[in-house]
Amino acid sequence: MMFHYPFPMHMRLLAPLIVWTVCQFQHLAAQTLQGQLFTRDGEPAAGAVVTVEELRKRTLTRSDGTYRFESIPAGTYTLRIGGIGYQQLVRRISIASGETLFLQDTIGIEARTMSEVVVYGASRRLEKITDAPAAISVVMPNDLARATTHGQLPKTLEHFQGVDVVQSGMNDFNVNTRGFNTSINRRVLVLIDGRDPSTPLLNLLEWNSLQQQMSDVRSIEVIRGPGSALYGANAYNGVINITTYAPREVLGTTASITGGEFATFRASVRHAAALDRLSYKISAGVSFQNQVWIQSRDTTAGGRLEYPGLARDVTGQIVWGRRITNIDSLINAHRRAYLYAFTVRADYDFSDVQRLVLDLGYSRYGNEYFVNQTGRILIPNVEKPYVRLAYNSERFNIQGYWTRRVTPEPQIVMNAAATSAEKSDVAMLDAQWNDHFFDERLRVIAGIQHSYEHVRTAVAGALAIIDPSELHNNFTGLYGQAEYSLLPTLRLVGALRLDRSTFFETQLSPKGGIVWSPTAEHTFRATVNRSFLRPSYPDKYRRSPAGPPVAFARIDSIISAQTGVQRLGIQSLPQWNLGNPTIGVESAVSYEVGYKGVIGRSLYLTLDAYINQRRNFISVPLGGLAPQVYRPVRYGDRRADSLLRVELNRINPAYFDRLAYDRDGTAALIITPTNIAEVVERGVELGINYYISDYLMLSGNAAWLDYRVIENSVSAQKIVPNTSPRRYNLGVSYTIPRQFDVSINLRYVDKFTWVAGLFEGVVPSYAVVNLNASYYLTDDLRVSVNVFNLLDRPHYEIFGGTILRRYATAGLSYELH
Repeated sequence: MMFHYPFPMHMRLLAPLIVWTVCQFQHLAAQTLQGQLFTRDGEPAAGAVVTVEELRKRTLTRSDGTYRFESIPAGTYTLRIGGIGYQQLVRRISIASGETLFLQDTIGIEARTMSEVVVYGASRRLEKITDAPAAISVVMPNDLARATTHGQLPKTLEHFQGVDVVQSGMNDFNVNTRGFNTSINRRVLVLIDGRDPSTPLLNLLEWNSLQQQMSDVRSIEVIRGPGSALYGANAYNGVINITTYAPREVLGTTASITGGEFATFRASVRHAAALDRLSYKISAGVSFQNQVWIQSRDTTAGGRLEYPGLARDVTGQIVWGRRITNIDSLINAHRRAYLYAFTVRADYDFSDVQRLVLDLGYSRYGNEYFVNQTGRILIPNVEKPYVRLAYNSERFNIQGYWTRRVTPEPQIVMNAAATSAEKSDVAMLDAQWNDHFFDERLRVIAGIQHSYEHVRTAVAGALAIIDPSELHNNFTGLYGQAEYSLLPTLRLVGALRLDRSTFFETQLSPKGGIVWSPTAEHTFRATVNRSFLRPSYPDKYRRSPAGPPVAFARIDSIISAQTGVQRLGIQSLPQWNLGNPTIGVESAVSYEVGYKGVIGRSLYLTLDAYINQRRNFISVPLGGLAPQVYRPVRYGDRRADSLLRVELNRINPAYFDRLAYDRDGTAALIITPTNIAEVVERGVELGINYYISDYLMLSGNAAWLDYRVIENSVSAQKIVPNTSPRRYNLGVSYTIPRQFDVSINLRYVDKFTWVAGLFEGVVPSYAVVNLNASYYLTDDLRVSVNVFNLLDRPHYEIFGGTILRRYATAGLSYELH
């Protein structure tokens, strides 16, 4: 009997292979991993992130704590569970062919164990916060999630002890730690994934120009106190270390939209995905608000000063050939602050501990009003692109980046008939090695850093504000740190950094410390550090008008007629604000003791005391501060020079000291900065977090500051810390992860004196209540509300700044995983 196959011969030969392949796919499809997660009190743990690491699969637990993975190949895997509000849980699992594996786990709430919080910035390596050899504060994940409603990163820092956050307008923030704040603060180094986003010209940070969205921020660490031994220049009062999520940590799509008072509108979207070893993340956002708190201060044309002592606005600035004639019209044309930003990041994982990162971003922002040392400056339009390439492994971390700041149109100085502009490029390379020896008793970090800065100010039709108008400078730093455990409970820490530059003299920044941990939950430390602050480019090379020319021919004639001396032949005196090429760095030596501890698993306590000895303050520009650079104009006759003082005093008592020859030999009225004074600063900082339950936390902190001027060679330059001597914060928060949370904070700042440039006055005491709440409508959809200054108490936080009022926003965010 013969059988006839309905298929061709080649199909008959392939049939067994096809059947076998189908069976294998059926096996693959048959393996299912599912589970349910609970908190320690038996409640479902919603919104926890569950990851199968080897397969790079990720999902979130639902509102009942359940999760599910389909099509899991048979094998053994590492299951990692964590996420915002939860501790990390890691376990090994095995799943057999055709099996449906069901797991049930219990996870702890993160806030209950501050000792498990890991930080990087204090030692340039990961360590527990209780082990860090520095005073350090961390923005917890719940607080970062709340901040997505308002989108203002500095506001997440204002409730930390020893951190001074002052605001003017919608987005002009000044962040400092401890004392001696300034209108344009460059005393704290800010890093985002190791990249410095500050503007090269002034070293200040424009907080509304950041390319990253708040939802992209993974952690924020604030190191209070000097950090130059590891980070170099400008880590003078501290370091703010911001890290963003890697793509694999946020797989899926998120979108948010925010609206609120003053026609606020914000929107952002992020998508992250993985393709085997390659993962990527794309994010973009926009933001708009009306600057309703900004008003004209031109008192000659209907403007008003919000409080006594402010500098008035003036007209006459030239922008693209057109003269500004009305401040009200200028403000109305630039009333709406805006930001457009995006980032793209791609990671390639060679292994679990070896990664290559390509990161690029761009932002365009404008219509911001910044307080400076002489008044206010309007920033109409700024573009800031960057590119970052990094290689990270267990022993080596190498990173390079390029960043640019460019002003397509001039910035307008509102209290002077002047404009400014900038096109600056920074290229930086940082290579770091770390290792441990002697059974990890000795840990070593060593690195080299080099950066190149190219600054131009004769752009966008504005007059150059530095001379020469184009500058090139190189900065090189060699650094290292060693930690040695003498005993299991006792560590010695030593660090040293050498900074060389074409811009300032060579600096050596050492650090030494001892850390004693009698138990795993308690750490005592004592440290001594040296830090330094580099001058800005205008400090050295500024050349900008300081006022209209002053007629001098008549004075010259009077003095010659009355004393018989030969006339100087000067017709008029231009007024200049000039840099001082001999100015040096500002330095400080800090002595600090501190304690960090977890008491009874419910109370987290920090206590820090410090003494800072500051030298060579960089003064504001004044007359007569650099006679070796700008030779005073004098007749060489005692009687004639005495009469010269009398005549100039009739116009302005400051003019006699300002009268000097500039570097071209032209007589002018010149102001310039220099290094002055020695000051001793003392302070104490206390912080308490008390966890009543897994969900309810009370927090409170206080900072006290005092100072004494040891020496001040320039009596005209007053020395004050520009910081309140007493600051207090109280807060309460209730959080059920991925379901509901609410927080309310009270911030009190005692009155203090503010002196910066032409500004001198008192900032009155103020108390502000802030409220934030959110609720998950579904597992993926969250609605939130934020109110700053809930009681609408009018106040100002920086002398020269605007009056601040209540600001309420509400937002909606959606996550798709």
